[in-house]
Parts: sequence; C-alpha cells; structure tokens
Amino acid sequence: MMTFILFILMIGVLIAFHELGHMLVAKLFNVYVREFAIGFGPKIFSKQGKETLYSLRLIPLGGYTGMIESEEENNLTDQQEGQNEQIVIPRERTFYGVNPWKRICILIAGPLFNLLLASLIFVTIFEVNPQKVVYPKAVVASIMENSPAMQAGLQKDDKIIMVEYSNGDKINVDTTYDLLINNQLHKGAYTVTVIRDGLEKEISVTPAYDEELKEYVIGVTFAGQAQLVKMNFGEAFVQGIKSTGQSVALTIKSILMLFTGNVGLESVSGTIGMYSYTQEAISYGFLSYLSLVGSISISLAVMNLIPIPVFDGGRVVLTIVEMIIGHRINKKVENIILYIGMGLIFALFILTTVSDLTKLFN
Repeated sequence: MMTFILFILMIGVLIAFHELGHMLVAKLFNVYVREFAIGFGPKIFSKQGKETLYSLRLIPLGGYTGMIESEEENNLTDQQEGQNEQIVIPRERTFYGVNPWKRICILIAGPLFNLLLASLIFVTIFEVNPQKVVYPKAVVASIMENSPAMQAGLQKDDKIIMVEYSNGDKINVDTTYDLLINNQLHKGAYTVTVIRDGLEKEISVTPAYDEELKEYVIGVTFAGQAQLVKMNFGEAFVQGIKSTGQSVALTIKSILMLFTGNVGLESVSGTIGMYSYTQEAISYGFLSYLSLVGSISISLAVMNLIPIPVFDGGRVVLTIVEMIIGHRINKKVENIILYIGMGLIFALFILTTVSDLTKLFN
C-alpha cells in the first residue's frame, strides 16, 4: 500500500511541477488560464480562483493547463464556477493571440520546471547525505579463464583509456564509471584502447551474456574499489547540480540511441515499469526514492522536448515554422500532424506496456 501511495504521490508531484511551469509563464504573459488540473476524469476537489479553476481529478496519470487557445474560441464565453456572470476572453489573452516567442516560453516552461525539480531533489540528497562516490581508474586487475577478455588478448595491468563501440561512438575513459555507464547503453562488440608497457594498443572484444548477472560482460575485474568521500555544504550543492547535468546528458544520449536502434525497447519502461522501480527504490530507503523521482523528472523533461507534435517540443517546432512562414499553419493540417503524433505516442505506450509485462513475467 505504501508503494502505491508513494507512486501516486510521485506522479502527482511530477505532473504538478510540469503544469505549474506552463501556468505561471502563461499568466506572466497574461494568457487566460481556464483550468489548472492534476489528473483526468471526474473532479475530486476544486477551488475557483480569480480566473482559474484549480482541480484535482480522479485519474492521476496526467494533467493539463487549460488555456483559451485559438482565435475561434475568442467568441466563446467562460462560465466561472458558482457564478452567473459570463466572461468574454479577448483575442490578445488567448494562447494563439500572443507573440510566437511568448508561446515558446510557455511551452518550454513545463520541461524546465521538471529540470528545476530534479535539481532541487539532487541538491537535497547530497546535502542530507554529503558523500560522493569516487571510482578507480580502469586498470585491469584480473581476467577470468576462457572469458571474452582473455580470448581478445586483454592482460593484467592494461589501463583502458578509450572505447569505440560498434555504432561509431568513441568514449574517453577516465574511471570505471565511464565503462559502467556506457557499456549499458551499447550492444555488440567494441574496441578498447589500452596502455600497455607505455604503448597504446587497440583490442577488439565481444561481450558474452551472463545468466546470473543478467547482463553482457567481458570477464575482467579492475584494480581498486569505489570509495565514498565526504563533502562540505558547498561541494554537496555543486555535486547535486552536477549530477542533474549528468543525468540530463545520459537521458538525451539514451533517447537518441533508442531512435537509432542502438538501444532496444526492452530498455524502455512505462507505467508498470515505473511502479516496479518505485517499489525497488523504496526498499533501499527514502533518499533512493527521491533519487528515482529526480531521475524520472529529468526523463519527463527531456521526453517532452522531443519534436513530436503532441509533446511540448513538437508544438515549439510548429510555432517556429509559423514564425518562418509568417502565419499559423492551416488548422486542418495542424490537426492531422497532432493526430499522427498521438498515434505514435499511443503505439509507444502499447510497446512499453508489453515490454513491462514481459519483464515482469520473466
């Protein structure tokens, strides 16, 4: 029950911050916001503000900032809850009645607020637990018998300084953390550049799947252990911001690799997968749960900036096209584009749900 409550709380907070960004910037530009809603479906709770109806709705998987958008809606009236007077919304207060650059600001405010939330979370985590992990250099300590590393010719004391993956990505390696993160994002054979006896040497190696670890490995251990290092207040703050930036970069890279086919859909999770991750994170403690919330907030921000029409990023692209051609795109064409985007999102939802269920039953 606690997992369910914390999962719903996480979804609600992520959506609330996202929509809060849209609403605050819309109000900053004097765009009329009819409703600020967390969730969909029947209202559980609502409160009428001066202009905006603030509501909590039954289905928690979503939310919206209900602005008066089009010029056509300019002739409609908006009935304030509990009042008889009707309010006519002037064109200059509609979403499409303000300058395009203001619309872009409103659209990107949602993802930016999710990044702000993630930054606050990661800074809080490092201030509460002011320790960071320092990883050792990628120096080979031992090699398993008959492992891919042994067959490829890797040797003890080889220092890995670079990895080139099958898709052409080249990664400079400073510590074992660089290998840990990037090996998870790539599949197939790769070439490592090592320093051996003062000389650089390139070695191709093909990882093998380990049934026990449930991942691809090459069969090496590295010298040294990851260590925890204490930080002062300022260092913890900087580390929190740095961790946010690293997570953003990793999320962008993962999404790009998903679209290029270097990462399979089995790496993508939907609602069921998020619930499983929440359950696992809670088992490690509250800070682990907070870290998950921060990571998903970053994923939500980056996903919303993808130029698919129903996402904020897609609507930004349509607005930029409008600025270039000097007028709004034909509404029928715009609707077709939005329907295509909705179809793509629905297909992704189905695929991620199937992937989640497959992983769950396996």
